[in-house]
Amino acid sequence: MSATSTVFRVESFFGALRRVDERVETLLGVPTYDDAAVYRTADEATSALAELGDAFVAAAPFPSQVGRADDGLGEALTDLLEAQYAAPAAWADGETGGPATVTVDALVDAGRLERRAGELVVPLPRAGAAARNWGPALAVMRAVTADLLDRAETLARRSRAVDAPDARAACESLYRMLASLRDVLVRASSGVAFVGRRTDRRSDRPLSFAEWAGGRLNGGDNA
Repeated sequence: MSATSTVFRVESFFGALRRVDERVETLLGVPTYDDAAVYRTADEATSALAELGDAFVAAAPFPSQVGRADDGLGEALTDLLEAQYAAPAAWADGETGGPATVTVDALVDAGRLERRAGELVVPLPRAGAAARNWGPALAVMRAVTADLLDRAETLARRSRAVDAPDARAACESLYRMLASLRDVLVRASSGVAFVGRRTDRRSDRPLSFAEWAGGRLNGGDNA
């Protein structure tokens, strides 16, 4: 299926972010960075970030939120998304500890949330009522990434204090990739048109968001 016809869902992005979160938390708890396991764990985190970056590039351009009518449910969806990221196991329709039924019903009725075989799904299409979901979803991911970046900075600083070149390189790479992801999320959630904001350094050609994001996430010439 082509990227233009694919309807993305929040969990596709949240799942990759959680894997990064788990690896960062593991690394913060290790007693020493002079260990091959540190390199492997950091490498797993960067692999998850690469996967996330590919998903962002495939999903771009995100629908602009400028001029989009407010249905009054953005805050409720944001609260649900924060809960979904923190406790995915409770993200089921009617599950104890899950989202309130009245809130779920309102979001379903508004076309912002879907019920699928007992599972609650937040779709991320480019058009229709659910296109409003991109704003809250990007905002939550931006907040999560900012927190991850702070923790990854601690990792990078600790790794510089020991004689473990592989671990140090892996932790530094993780920090740089998170910084790039933060930049992409800030730009993606700005709600304004992107084309023409940047140009290709080699041809002065206007860059699309996908082109710029791909370069930023992969450390290319236009990063």
